[in-house]
Amino acid sequence: MTFSDINLKFTLTNVCFGQETFADNEIMIYDLTNLGEPRPKVERYVLWTRWKRAQWCVLSVIKLKNKIVFRRKCLIDIQRHVRMHLVYKRYTPRQEL
Repeated sequence: MTFSDINLKFTLTNVCFGQETFADNEIMIYDLTNLGEPRPKVERYVLWTRWKRAQWCVLSVIKLKNKIVFRRKCLIDIQRHVRMHLVYKRYTPRQEL
């Protein structure tokens, strides 16, 4: 029984076989020796996908933190400009006299 990347695709919850390996699937169901062959591949793939998912989660958290910091700085700038505008608006007529 041979497995190749074309015939065997892994997903997060199950293993999907191509149509050309249907006869091999029937043999694999009844033969317990062949049942353990793809297990290391499946375990390695599941571990790899979990690791990649963890990396993407960490990356998205870092990006979210940077976005929050950037927006906080923008809010401070907006408040500073509005405050400056209100001060100029209030005290400019006094300076003209």
